[in-house]
Amino acid sequence: MSKHAKNLTQYDDLGLVKSVLNGNDESYTELVKRHHVRIYQMAYNLVGSADDADDLAQMVFLKAYRSLHRFRGGAQFSTWIYRICVNCCYDWIKANKRWAQGISDEDWWGHLSTDDALFGKSEPADQWVVNREIQDALDDALQKLAPEFRAVVVLREVNGLSYDEIAGIVGCEVGTVKSRLFRARAQLRILLAPVHADWQAA
Repeated sequence: MSKHAKNLTQYDDLGLVKSVLNGNDESYTELVKRHHVRIYQMAYNLVGSADDADDLAQMVFLKAYRSLHRFRGGAQFSTWIYRICVNCCYDWIKANKRWAQGISDEDWWGHLSTDDALFGKSEPADQWVVNREIQDALDDALQKLAPEFRAVVVLREVNGLSYDEIAGIVGCEVGTVKSRLFRARAQLRILLAPVHADWQAA
C-alpha cells in the first residue's frame, strides 16, 4: 500500500468526496471500499439475488461517481449513496416484476413487534443451523413484501438508521416511514410465525 493510500484512510467521507472532485480517483476507490459491503447487503436484501446484488452494487457506485458533483454534504455520504441504492433496486424490481403483494391486515397484530433475534444477530455455534434456517426464511419473507416496505425494514433493522435518515433516503415523511415499518413488521410476523415457533421449540 502506498503512503498516499494510507493517508486516504485518515480522511472522512466528505474529505474523500472533495478529493475526488479535485481529480483524485484513488479517493473514490477508498469510498467504495468503505461502503461496498453495506451497499451490496442492502441490494441483496432488496432483490434477493447475490448475482443481481453484485451488479446493482457496481451500478450504484458508478451512478454515485457520475453524480458526485451534486453531493453538497448536507447529508452524510452514506445516506446519499443509500438513496441511490434504493432507487436502483426499485428500478430493478419494477423492471423484473419480482415482488408480490404482502399481507396487509395488521389490526390484530398491533401490540406485537418483530423479534430482534430474527435480524441477523450473532449466535452460539450450536444454534447456527437453526438460526441459518431462520435467516433463510427471513430472506424469503422479505422478498414477499412490497418494495417500499422491504426498504424501510432493511434500512431500520439491518442498517440501523434513524427514522429521519430513512425518510431522507426513501423520500417520504417520518410518519410514513413509521407506518410502513409497522405494517412490514406485521407482515413479517405472519410470514415467519411457523419458523419462529420451530425456533422457540428447538
